[in-house]
Amino acid sequence: MLKGKFKIIVLMKKDVADFAKERNLLLEKTKADWVLFLDSDEILTPELENEIKNLNPDHYGAYYIKRKNYFLGRYVGTDKIIRLIKKGSGKWRRLVHETYHPRGGTEVGLLKNYLIHNTAKNLHAYIDKVNNYSTLHALANKKEGKKASVFKIIFYPIFKFIQTYAKSRHVVFSIIQSFHSFLSWAKLYFLRS
Repeated sequence: MLKGKFKIIVLMKKDVADFAKERNLLLEKTKADWVLFLDSDEILTPELENEIKNLNPDHYGAYYIKRKNYFLGRYVGTDKIIRLIKKGSGKWRRLVHETYHPRGGTEVGLLKNYLIHNTAKNLHAYIDKVNNYSTLHALANKKEGKKASVFKIIFYPIFKFIQTYAKSRHVVFSIIQSFHSFLSWAKLYFLRS
């Protein structure tokens, strides 16, 4: 049972330039055996908290948690991410849209209950967020050796719109996600040396 053996960490720092680095630093500092990572725009439901407290992790070193995503109060789909982590089981990687990479041999489970992810308080704040994250995304792509091209700048945003709309059925959200893709590849194009 994890009751009393896990800590909730919410990344609240402003102007983060490397989300993986910040999460790894928080993970190193904690004394807890297990850590649940939340972003400031996520809500831990009582059902999920209860599931975690009563969890018997057996042989798992991390758990995927499903998120119900909301854009301006409207449901836009579900995803799953690793957020409940046993200390020492792996590392966070990538500047933005960071993911947890368990060490070889670490098994990852899936929890039944959901986090609530409120992506935007208002449209203005979300567009600012997209502008900031697209810069970090371009820098991460450059660091990973990815190259921008006219093809990617034009067609990846179209694909992103179709993909997002198929999942969310929300036109405005899909356009903004497409715009994020456009900005990321366009910014990478201008970062070329």
